[in-house]
Amino acid sequence: MQIYFVVPDYFVTRPKACMNGLGAVFLAIAPDGMALPCHAARMLPGLELPNVREHDVRSIWYDSAAFNHIRGEAWMKEPCRSCPERQRDFGGCRCQAYLLTGDAANADPVCELSPHHHLVTAAVAEAERGAAAGASALLFRDHRISIAVEPGRGAPPAR
Repeated sequence: MQIYFVVPDYFVTRPKACMNGLGAVFLAIAPDGMALPCHAARMLPGLELPNVREHDVRSIWYDSAAFNHIRGEAWMKEPCRSCPERQRDFGGCRCQAYLLTGDAANADPVCELSPHHHLVTAAVAEAERGAAAGASALLFRDHRISIAVEPGRGAPPAR
């Protein structure tokens, strides 16, 4: 399977409800036994994730400090804490907030109410400037070839 492009939420003004609320409905078990509230949560600093080799899944879900810390609204900073949308978007993506601002408890920068929203608007503007300048949109690679694809020309034929 090849995925050419996944549309990020950088083109909206409100964040997605990441994982329908972190730790609310999803639990992944990594190959090393780590229990994760989302597939990328391992990157979040200070989150002591439990392991199924040491704890059963029921106690991980209900009793672990990591899962209980990220549920609900207690972790939220402003503007999320007082936002009327907080029970719908759950403050957005914690991993995206961490990667873009350095703090997973910050509002997701996609949100127009976030004090870090300028990071997203600047990234979008830079990408648009690059596209306007004719930068190559995609680079397809496999073990044998490397083909640059010009914008509007489509993907190379399947092999």
